Amino acid sequence: MPDSKERSKVRAERVDTKCGSIGHMTADEIKGRTIGDEVEMTCPECGEIHLTVEDACEAAQKKISETAKYKKIKSEAEAE
Repeated sequence: MPDSKERSKVRAERVDTKCGSIGHMTADEIKGRTIGDEVEMTCPECGEIHLTVEDACEAAQKKISETAKYKKIKSEAEAE
């Protein structure tokens, strides 16, 4: 190993958080970017599981207000 005190640079990203917008991802894309045995397969953007690229593209086109999760939250808020 050389006597260099230069540090190597490492780039890392977390797909299980929404810190940076990385868009909708398929389960295979998430698995490919994840290190370790425990993999959260839900999309970091919407929380759903997309099996194909077409599913991810369709989700990207969908408005948030059209999702089942949004409708559930809205109905709970209106009930209070």
